[in-house]
Amino acid sequence: MEEIVSLDTFQPFDGMIQMFPHHNFPYFNCDYNLLLTLAKYFKKDELPILNNVITIYKFDKQKMQARGYFKLQVLDLEEGDKILEEMGITVRRKSPEIDSLQDEIINSITNGNPISIFIDLFYQRGRDFYYNQKHGLHPVFVYGFNLTNDEIYTVDDIAEYRHYSLPFSEFKISCMSSEHIKMPNYFWEYVLESPADHDSLNDKKLAQTHINKFIENMCRYENEITESLNNILLLAENFEFVVTNETIIETLSSTIYRKCSEKYRLNALYKHNIDHINAKPILDSLLDQIINDWMVVRIYTNKAIMSQKFSKGILDKCMGILNKIYTNEVRFNTQFYLMLKAAQ
Repeated sequence: MEEIVSLDTFQPFDGMIQMFPHHNFPYFNCDYNLLLTLAKYFKKDELPILNNVITIYKFDKQKMQARGYFKLQVLDLEEGDKILEEMGITVRRKSPEIDSLQDEIINSITNGNPISIFIDLFYQRGRDFYYNQKHGLHPVFVYGFNLTNDEIYTVDDIAEYRHYSLPFSEFKISCMSSEHIKMPNYFWEYVLESPADHDSLNDKKLAQTHINKFIENMCRYENEITESLNNILLLAENFEFVVTNETIIETLSSTIYRKCSEKYRLNALYKHNIDHINAKPILDSLLDQIINDWMVVRIYTNKAIMSQKFSKGILDKCMGILNKIYTNEVRFNTQFYLMLKAAQ
């Protein structure tokens, strides 16, 4: 009989895949997927995590031949640790000797504590961009261990964000890299300090506090967010120069999944009675249109790259769609702030 030590209720955050079934989008980035997975396991409210992000469009003409010339930048309002602390979850960082790694993992899991372990992607099979090519540290959730066949159970985003199992010997190698000099405390254990509070009245009050804080933060950044929309026009104006940049598809893809993350958050906010002016139909329609238009720009760009035909017709089409995105973003932003201010 197999001997398995496991957190049986440990499930990866799947909110984005439910909203966008045909895509493997993270919520803004893999760090937020990690936080949301912890909230799910410890039965904590998602709101403080969802509301920790401000997004701002950036365009840098100096970087047009390099990386990062355009992005929908993610600003974190608080450190991940601080959010977890407010939720009653403590992070214990350790640096176990490689020979005692298995014992440390089993000990944490036996105590009901999930772990994230930073591995070097150079040694992770399935990670095409990194495997045997490029070094880089990346956190992987560990929630189980099969002592019979020496397999480790993880949650990761190799192909999609889900459960994986692999030989412990293979996993161990990815923890022994010279990369770990950058992060000696590579083993993070998550411990619930305060038990889950199921007082619905308290939960309601707490949710309202998070909503108020979110509105306050968004209003603090209103001018910066509004002004940043002009960077979409700058992208349109310079599109013929960036369309040949090898990072263009990656740039458009990250913009798309970040807009999709905004949609996920908006849906969560509606559930907390934030919409006093019935803005939902307009906001949903505009955001869907914006996401769809970014996807269309990516399709045209991809076709041009594949065929190596950067015709004036294609460029004009993309520039036209980008101008339309700008107009819809301005309309969305105006309506969004009207809704937030009505909820104050």
